[in-house]
Amino acid sequence: MRINPKLRVGALIGASALTLVAVRWADTLTDVPEASAGAVAEPAPRARPATRGADAALPQATKQPQPALDLQKLQRSPAVDPEGDPFGSRSFRPAPPKAKVQAAVGAAGAAPAPAPPPQAPPLPFAYIGRLSEDRDTTVFLAMGERNLVVKPGDVIDNTYRLEEINDSAVVLTYIPLSQRQTLSIGTP
Repeated sequence: MRINPKLRVGALIGASALTLVAVRWADTLTDVPEASAGAVAEPAPRARPATRGADAALPQATKQPQPALDLQKLQRSPAVDPEGDPFGSRSFRPAPPKAKVQAAVGAAGAAPAPAPPPQAPPLPFAYIGRLSEDRDTTVFLAMGERNLVVKPGDVIDNTYRLEEINDSAVVLTYIPLSQRQTLSIGTP
């Protein structure tokens, strides 16, 4: 069934007019006077549950009334604008302690002693043994659960390089700091 376009437009206009009339009629049905329309309603008194113990024995006149709620504490503080560009690059490194350094310089009269140079960590290897064939010497080392077979010039985990092997020690270089360390192997 096809509806005539003129009839459809007339039905839409009639429905809109009927909606407007219903809204105006509902607006006249207010039972609240205009003066108190924006006022806040008073809270209804609540029935207190029966209590037992010392509080129940007190007469109603001796009970302390509850303090009123401070509504000022519920208000939000004004929004604070962020400083600078919120999408700019930021560094999360802590600022250098300028005040402490100046205080130390002023109190002692001289700058604090420089930090000691970095040191290589202790060797993580244990000597197991060695194998000498002609001029080639191979050393067997343990590093935790791993067993290593290394010759002079070999690099272990990009951290240590085996430099030389003699009767009493194995000389290794800690590559990040270029520091030589010695692992005693003792003589059998």
